[in-house]
This record gives sequence, C-alpha cells and structure tokens, in this order.
Amino acid sequence: MRIIVGTIIGIILISVIVMIFLQNNSEKDYEMIFFTLQGDDVVSSFPIENNWIAGEKMTYVSSIKNGLLVLATSSATDTVFAFNGETGEVIDTFHVGDTPKGVKIRPDANFAFVANEGSDSVTIIDLVLGNIHTEIPVGKSPHNIVFHPTDDLAFVTLQGEDKVAVIDTKIFEMISSIPVKGIPHNLDISPDGNLLYVTSIATNDVAVINLESQQIITRIPVSAGHHGIDVSPDGSRAYVSGIGGDVISVIDTDSQEVISQIKVGKGPHGIRTNSDGYILYVAVTQTNEIVEIDTEKLEIINSLKTGNMPFWIAVPGNT
Repeated sequence: MRIIVGTIIGIILISVIVMIFLQNNSEKDYEMIFFTLQGDDVVSSFPIENNWIAGEKMTYVSSIKNGLLVLATSSATDTVFAFNGETGEVIDTFHVGDTPKGVKIRPDANFAFVANEGSDSVTIIDLVLGNIHTEIPVGKSPHNIVFHPTDDLAFVTLQGEDKVAVIDTKIFEMISSIPVKGIPHNLDISPDGNLLYVTSIATNDVAVINLESQQIITRIPVSAGHHGIDVSPDGSRAYVSGIGGDVISVIDTDSQEVISQIKVGKGPHGIRTNSDGYILYVAVTQTNEIVEIDTEKLEIINSLKTGNMPFWIAVPGNT
C-alpha cells in the first residue's frame, strides 16, 4: 500500500512541475546550474549550494528549462533520480536498464531518454505520468543523447558499434544510424538542427555531421578524451573538454577549426554555457572545481570549489 501511495505522490509532483514548466517558463533573477559529484554520490547546485544525496556513481544530469525538475543517473544502481530543482527533494526514482549513463529531457518536458550502456538500450520515462513508458534496443554501448530542436528525433552515440543511432521520438523507434569511427562518446547539435557534433575517444576529434545527408563533412582534432561538448546557444562555437588533458578546445563553427585552447586544470569533463552563452562552466574532475570562462575574452574569471569529482553539468537555460 505504501509503495502505491508513494508512486501516486511521485506522479502528482512530477506532473505539477511539468505543468508549471509548460504554463510559466519565467526567468529567475539568477541562473542555477546543477552538477553530479561522482566521488560523493550526490547532485549539487550553484549559486544556491546544496548537496542532494542520491545513488552510487552519479554520472549524468539533465533539467527542464526552468530548472524545477532535475534528473540524474546512478550508473552503479541502474537508477534515475528525479529531484525538485528548488528544494533538492527526491520526487521519484526510476529503475532503468543496466549502467545508465546519459539522460536527456525532451525539450517539451513530457519524456526523458536514458542511455543504458550495459543493456544496449534506451529507456523512455513518461514525465507526465511518472512511469517507464518503454525501453527500446539501439545497439552496443549507448552512451549519451541529444534531441533535434524540433523534438522529432533523438541521436544516441553507440560506443560499441562506432555509430550514432537515430530515434523517432514520436513512435519511440530507432529508424537509422550514422557511422562515426573512433568510439563516439558525447554529442551536441547546432541550434538550427543542421549539424551534429560528435566527440570520439579513440581518435581525439570531433566529427561534424550534416544531418540532411547524414554524412561527416569534417573531423576536428581536439585534446585527449574522453570528451564533453557544448554548442553555444547562438551556434557560433562548440566547446570541447578532454578528461585526459587540461584544456578546453574552442571551435569556430564557421571555419570548423579550433581557434583557442584554454587551460583549466587536469581532467575537464562536464561543460555547458549559461543561457545567453557568455559564461562557460567546466567541471574539472581532478581539481574538484567548476571553472567559469568568459566566452568573449576566452579567459577564466572564477573558480567554484566543489566536492569530489564534479562530472557533468546541466544548465536549465541551455538544455
């Protein structure tokens, strides 16, 4: 009986948060960021500093646009935790496939997709009903996910097959795949939906894919991976971390070339700009800090000390 009541309460809370998002996506006076601390098994936030106790090996994190709902994967317990983004309260937990890594909330906030690296599948969570909608096979070792701006497609890196899977997000089926050699890892998409940027671990570069032709148009060398990547909100740059090095590579998306490398400390991984693109946040895993970079000057302007091993970052205004 308690389990049923708890599930009902979870459904109600998630539904309320999603409805608030859909009805009123107003801006706060400040912009929150959320990040996983893999060494402490928590999710944390800034500028309101809270540590939200979660599961073992918290890996990836995602939020809806107003930050009221935050999801994060516990790769060691095969669980996705759902948090109230203002209070840090655990709203619900979802048991997904084996070794979940990337989690991404669809821009309309109705569904979340979870890449299950150990079970070669993607779990679809219905955020309105608060339950698992379905789980679909996609191929070997899916790692992370990005949505097309239209919401119609999702792209999933398949590390074990050197491919990117393409999922129709309306019928929840894999419809095609794009070959990407070199162990494709993390990825992002241009704001107009024309170009997909995919980092590769084995080749230490970024494959730029024309989505109309589904062909790679160039590969851009970056630092030692594995990598995180974020395309700026205006689409003019792509920022790439490399946990095997100590720099952030800045790619000009007109020339598709690296125009700068910024030293941030050993082991940068999670990376996201704020909603207007003027500040870049970088989670530096070995120095236990989040570095803030001025994206106009390409200089470090601040450093936020964190707990152990900040791994991935979610910015509500830059989903």
